[in-house]
Amino acid sequence: MALSLAGLSFAGAALIAGMRGWLTVLAVVALLAGWMLHWRRLRMCRREDACRRPSRLAAGLLVAATVLVMLSLAWQPLIEPWILLRLAAGQ
Repeated sequence: MALSLAGLSFAGAALIAGMRGWLTVLAVVALLAGWMLHWRRLRMCRREDACRRPSRLAAGLLVAATVLVMLSLAWQPLIEPWILLRLAAGQ
């Protein structure tokens, strides 16, 4: 039963890996929306002293997500070939 579940999860991973392009575009759009809302709130709170500023946690999470998305965009064309060359040279 465990092997069949592992096979099912590997098939799901293969399905998700096939949709990498669409998921990356969706992640970029979500990040852009998050940054726009963050900056909009910062701008509004500068004008009105009554509202709360965005939390540092939200800004930190946006930065972390942006770094991860940029890493995923650079992985296949830049990072993966470089790592594979180093691994092949080491063997």
